[in-house]
Amino acid sequence: MPLNIAAFIWGDHPSASYRAIHPLNELARRGHIIGFYPDEAHLTPTDEELDALEEEFDVVFMMRHSDENAQALARRLRERAMPVVWDYDDDVRSEEFIARATAMAQAVDVVTTTNDILADRHLDRGARYVISIPNYLTRRAAETPRRKHDGLVLGYIGWIDHQEDWDQLGLEEIVRELLDLHEDLRVESVGPLDLRLPTERYLRTDALPFDQLPGRIAGFDIAIAPLIDKIGNDTRSDIKLKEYAIAGVPWLASPLGPYAEHGEEHGGQLVADDEWFEALDDLISDGKLRKKLAKAGQRWAREQTLERNVDIWEDALLEAIELAEEREAAA
Repeated sequence: MPLNIAAFIWGDHPSASYRAIHPLNELARRGHIIGFYPDEAHLTPTDEELDALEEEFDVVFMMRHSDENAQALARRLRERAMPVVWDYDDDVRSEEFIARATAMAQAVDVVTTTNDILADRHLDRGARYVISIPNYLTRRAAETPRRKHDGLVLGYIGWIDHQEDWDQLGLEEIVRELLDLHEDLRVESVGPLDLRLPTERYLRTDALPFDQLPGRIAGFDIAIAPLIDKIGNDTRSDIKLKEYAIAGVPWLASPLGPYAEHGEEHGGQLVADDEWFEALDDLISDGKLRKKLAKAGQRWAREQTLERNVDIWEDALLEAIELAEEREAAA
């Protein structure tokens, strides 16, 4: 039976596409009806607006919101026995956030997050039920063709917090040496980080709209996902490897956190901190290996789409409805 889902999402956050917009759009393709509430003003409805919300929708989905208004709304919905799912996927450890997350976890029926480590933290904060849902690939990522280009492109998609990974692993010096060794090698990065490479061989794009990322990745020949052992890296998502793999791009990644269990069957290789030069040089020099990894990666990534896995999101919403009904019956 189709669900009517009210979605209160923090649409300006980078993870909104992975954790709300595209999962909900995929649910809509299954026949569910979505009402998007992207503005913070919607977090403070009047009693009449809340009456209308209760009458029109079967379940409420809240993504990232955790301030006092979000907490109050979650409590008001709970008082009306409205099922609520709250999604939060970041590893924030400040006292202020922990207090907000605890209030949200205890007010809603189901918490969703990206991995079991974060799920355990929400349980420790008093969440009633937590479901780990990885980030999955969008239809755009799965359907974007390879982009023809000159030379061999080494690509890196990273946010500002990846600058420290790049710097501490000494990758600037390593890639500069590889540029000297391989005349046809170029480098592209997307995101608010600066690799500080020679501008004639390096294209830096500060940021791109989410749906333009697959097209840029489709022009890479090799991609990297370096991580250092620091707080927050162990709870990241593996979506970057999925996005590289679906585009047919062999990847090199650090054997930490979300990447630790991945390997050649997923389209790439894990690289120890002191082996980045050798790993990159080997992959740049070996076209057959690149093709082998690219094929394996695409086989794996085709199973990692929202289209194939959106039932996990559907189950989370149905679980919230069931728990709300149990709560109402007990009351």
